[in-house]
Amino acid sequence: MKTYRYMIGMLLCVWLLAACDNSNAFDEYAKFDTTAQTAWGQSIVNGSNGYVAHVKSDRAYNLADGVDVLEMAFLADDGLAMQMFLFRIALSDKITLRTTLANDKDAVGTGQTIMKQLEAMQKNGKRVLGGTNADFFNTTTYIPYGVCYRDGVAVKTSFNRTDCNVFVISKDNTAYCFTAEEYALDKDIVREAVCGRSTLLLKNGEQLDQSANTMPVANMEPRTAIGVSQDGKEVYLMVVDGRNFYYSNGADLLDLMNLMSACGAYDALNLDGGGSSTFIARDGAEGELKLLNWPTDQGGVMRKVATGLAIVEQ
Repeated sequence: MKTYRYMIGMLLCVWLLAACDNSNAFDEYAKFDTTAQTAWGQSIVNGSNGYVAHVKSDRAYNLADGVDVLEMAFLADDGLAMQMFLFRIALSDKITLRTTLANDKDAVGTGQTIMKQLEAMQKNGKRVLGGTNADFFNTTTYIPYGVCYRDGVAVKTSFNRTDCNVFVISKDNTAYCFTAEEYALDKDIVREAVCGRSTLLLKNGEQLDQSANTMPVANMEPRTAIGVSQDGKEVYLMVVDGRNFYYSNGADLLDLMNLMSACGAYDALNLDGGGSSTFIARDGAEGELKLLNWPTDQGGVMRKVATGLAIVEQ
């Protein structure tokens, strides 16, 4: 009986070994490639602290003197697909950013897509190169949560929340990312202002602790963020798409910090995201304004929002 059991055991081992050979195994995965096609894309990879793990495609182009666009598709360090859209804006006597509002009026309380806001600004004589959404807002009243300035006019001077921070273009065309307390001390210099929410992403070149952030820090969502250089003369305005697994999964606030650091931002803040995230750029020097990203409402429909930021030739 023992001999019989031994033989049965040996036959079973032989069968298992045959069944477990590697002839049907997957080929080894191709190694991630962090080589970008553009120097700008490569600088994002190199500065992202390992967040950009594989570059699928990147394209950089110029809209005007001092205004550049980067479109970049990549895999993040967790293997998820990402799509990023980025403006790099050199402020000068020819280029600035301006707050946009519905129908190009100095009033809050009306919702309008960013495309409509930019087109209204153009009809009133401004040459708009592109823009994004800006502040969080009450989705019923379309009142932004933070302060709002436009062309030096204080359209809204109060905060509806205690966790706001402020992006400012000063009267001398310098950009700042202020806490609410800093804004209170320096509001006399403000020409344009829109707000973001919660802890600043970067301050003095350092990524900030987000553990006390009132936003859902770890959520992967579509995001809009803005950063400024140390001298306040260069602005980085970014949208990361999300909620679409094979196309783009969105970013959490830690990802945004890495991307803003990679851009070269010294200070940065988080603007409204989710279905509000919208990235529009002119299609060539003389082309029309064109939606580049994929807003999530109804699978690509632009949401009506309270405020935006426009890149304008002066």
